Amino acid sequence: MGIDALRTERVERALSRWGAAYSGRICAPAERAEWAAGPVRVAACLAVKECLIKAVGGRPHPFDWHALRVGGPAGGAAAALVAEAGRALGTALGVTRFHSTACAVGSRSGAALWGEHADLIVAVAVLVEEDSC
Repeated sequence: MGIDALRTERVERALSRWGAAYSGRICAPAERAEWAAGPVRVAACLAVKECLIKAVGGRPHPFDWHALRVGGPAGGAAAALVAEAGRALGTALGVTRFHSTACAVGSRSGAALWGEHADLIVAVAVLVEEDSC
């Protein structure tokens, strides 16, 4: 499990400076249609991927943002676990609406939730071994 929060302003500054190269570095080609549409979506993708780094205990070596996969519908045991974590996180931080997504790192798949509170993107992700879903 991993949790992350980041300010949308941080991503807005990076997009202003580097444009599509920044979102392209974070979002893989298959993710761009869903995630590279504006600073909030890029920030959400980054926050979910940061959750995945925490869930696996650090950046895999060699590190590539594209190796952390985000997108599509979430389901299975991980979706139920992340929903519970999201409710607790939402209550603690004042996030009233979360968006769900599937996520994966290597052979581990899972589910993530992300939401907004003011200028903050909050995300939580749960990974499980593929054969345990």
